[in-house]
Amino acid sequence: MRLGRKRTVPLLFFILLTSLLRAEPLQLGLHDAVKLAIDNSLSLQRSAIDLAQAGYSASRLWSEIFPSFNLSAGMTFLPATPYLTDPGFQYNQDMRSYTINLGLSLNLNASLRSSMRRIELAYRSQLLNYEGAVQQLEIQVIKDFLRLITRQEYLAIMQEALDLALVKLEQDRIARQNGLLSELLWLNSQLSAETARYNLSDALNSYQNALREFLALLGLDPDCDVEFTGSIEAIPLALDPEQLIEDHLPRRPDIIRQRQTIERLELTQNINILSARSPTLSVSTAWRGFSSPLSPLQRQGLNDPFSDSLSGSITLSIPIDSWIPGTRQNQNIRSGDAEIEKARLDLQSTETAAKTQIRSLISNLNNIQTSLDIARMRVELARGTLEATEVGFRNGTVEFRELEDRRRDLTDARHRLLEVEFSQQSLLLDLAAALHIDWKTVARSVE
Repeated sequence: MRLGRKRTVPLLFFILLTSLLRAEPLQLGLHDAVKLAIDNSLSLQRSAIDLAQAGYSASRLWSEIFPSFNLSAGMTFLPATPYLTDPGFQYNQDMRSYTINLGLSLNLNASLRSSMRRIELAYRSQLLNYEGAVQQLEIQVIKDFLRLITRQEYLAIMQEALDLALVKLEQDRIARQNGLLSELLWLNSQLSAETARYNLSDALNSYQNALREFLALLGLDPDCDVEFTGSIEAIPLALDPEQLIEDHLPRRPDIIRQRQTIERLELTQNINILSARSPTLSVSTAWRGFSSPLSPLQRQGLNDPFSDSLSGSITLSIPIDSWIPGTRQNQNIRSGDAEIEKARLDLQSTETAAKTQIRSLISNLNNIQTSLDIARMRVELARGTLEATEVGFRNGTVEFRELEDRRRDLTDARHRLLEVEFSQQSLLLDLAAALHIDWKTVARSVE
């Protein structure tokens, strides 16, 4: 089933209407547009920073059990002395002293393993978010690319309608000068030409606005002249919704993200329980250096002999509050269990919505071929009807209004065909996103 034919529509009418001298148009293909958007996306660059930071933490899990070191030094330059009371301020430099402290502490709890796993999970979540953002941007760019091509072809249709109206206007002008055309028909011919000119101008303005937004998304100059090349066509697939759901549903980002949420809540709950109910072992050592006089009566201030001391301690803490029903710690544990249960219900809801979306997309893809056949038939019928109406108009058996109506019918039929073709391409991309597969799996680019 072919979704699109080779489309390369030069913007010659654009150049003529704007009356601007431009350089050779930039040839922009589908893959080039996607690469430019990914390379220049500020949002992806921010996500890459978050991903790098999460990866840095995940590769250094040893930091969770790394002991805490502290070093301090101090000097008492003003020993304690009265100030407002008797005998008044007396500075005794022999009472000055200094200290140097070096300490090490380590806290061990059964929750450390869960804390490490939660850090790894945070990295996997960031990686999933980044990959999902890349795919969403890729699908958005492809859709916008194809939509602009569709608008180009619609502009070409509008240009053809204007060209025909101008040719007819020139013929009627000559007939009017020779007295062969009535005033009413001459006015109708002018109205037809101006209507075609207005329709083209309105469609061109919409196209230019969409083009500027698209080029800005790619990081290109919004005013540069481009020529789009390429389209996509379907790769034959067995669109069995239940089989596709079974094969691809577990890999959907929203499903994985919700499972990660459940895992994160479970790890957090495990950390809270182990922290609140399991013993904590604290090991600490400290070394202290200080000035120490030989006796209290032989103080020499900073010249006192150096002395030091080394100490160590081991403390085992066993919490009790969380075991008592109704305490704040006990309520926090119960609250964590409730959050996990709600997350599991959210997962069921997400899976149901995902299955419904996939079934709906496949149903629409299976049915849209009928719409394509009807749209193509409408174009052929409208073209044949217009040709017959033109013959009747030249023979004087058909009124001008009837001829204009048939021209509008053909223009509308061609426009509808373009819209249906784009809708089919868009549905194909949506299906690729819903199954979380590379769009090249279901479609190939045609340059």
